[in-house]
Amino acid sequence: MQQLCTKRAKGEAIGVPNMNGMRKGIDDRTHPDRPIRHTRLFEKVWGSILAGAIGDAMGGAIEGLDHDEIHNRFGRVDRYLPFLRPPSYHGAFGVTPALYTDDTRLRLVLCQAIIEAGDLPSRGEFGRAIVAAYHAATTDLERGFLEEYAFKAIHGSEKLIFAGEPTNGAIMMNAPVGLLCAGAPFEAFDAAYQLAFITDGYAKHSAAAMAAAVAEAMRPETSVERIIEASLTSLARHRQRVEGPLWRASPKRYAPNEQAIETAVEIARKTSDVFALPAVLAPVVERGPFFSEATQSLAVPLAMLVAANGDLRLTILGSVNYGRDNDSYASIAGGIAGALHGAGAVPEEWVEPLLKANPVPDLHQVATDLCQVIVARHAAQRQTVLAVQELLR
Repeated sequence: MQQLCTKRAKGEAIGVPNMNGMRKGIDDRTHPDRPIRHTRLFEKVWGSILAGAIGDAMGGAIEGLDHDEIHNRFGRVDRYLPFLRPPSYHGAFGVTPALYTDDTRLRLVLCQAIIEAGDLPSRGEFGRAIVAAYHAATTDLERGFLEEYAFKAIHGSEKLIFAGEPTNGAIMMNAPVGLLCAGAPFEAFDAAYQLAFITDGYAKHSAAAMAAAVAEAMRPETSVERIIEASLTSLARHRQRVEGPLWRASPKRYAPNEQAIETAVEIARKTSDVFALPAVLAPVVERGPFFSEATQSLAVPLAMLVAANGDLRLTILGSVNYGRDNDSYASIAGGIAGALHGAGAVPEEWVEPLLKANPVPDLHQVATDLCQVIVARHAAQRQTVLAVQELLR
């Protein structure tokens, strides 16, 4: 596997798809007694990145079809297929099987910002990573994919991204925030909400709740129910703190994500079959005419996780065969289930085609670098705890 150890030159963007130089001078030698890649932390981080990219690539090939059409044309999809659509800004940059799409590409830009910051990036640091990737793009496809996000990063509230629609642009990229805030879903929610400036409206809450789910999935001893609870609790906490009296006066009216999660999870518990779920769930979680809608992108993967009883393979396949924006559903589902179970739960036959079709950047190395940032954050937090303990003596 190609090693990406080149330090970034000044002014050089490490965007998408060419992200050489993702490392920043950190490697396993900083842990001589236990290389980072031999830890449970790495297993979970690598599992989330890998499973998210797999779900994206598998679902992206048949994106836009409904579940009945998928079944009639392909049977039950459990493999990579050639892409039905030509290369596009928000699809794959080719048509061969196992290519990932904009979901993973944008997630990698966020990883870029995290690794460069050595911590949770600020809104400005993430915006800089987006703009740098845009200016470093060498093809119209690369530039077109990043253009809306770059303009939003530069112009802020003066720019309505995709006409102000509550898109799933932020939720599809936010898994790395949850990985960095392992075991701390409220911290993940708050950080992800700030980075969700690339979308509008209640989509910010969707993106933040997804990061909270991943953070809870990273906890050593957790469960599917606790992941669902983390999403709902973080949403309620945010509304009570930020929106205050308005939320308390009429909470249900201002809680589209909570309503969608609760409804979808209740249906999933009754159905308990990821392949039967689309027929009963799709009519219920449809929130609007916009294709890539954030609330659907949150509720569907969580429902699949519940129906699959946490099984990684079934969670991804249920999302792939759901139809509609299934690359996003499956990518988000993979990001959560991969953090829950680790890379060992990912079917081996899915891994090699994905890595072969997408050799740059080296996803394994990206996972390593993210783990190093997590370890550094933990060390800094531990120093703070020790300092407070000294003050309490």
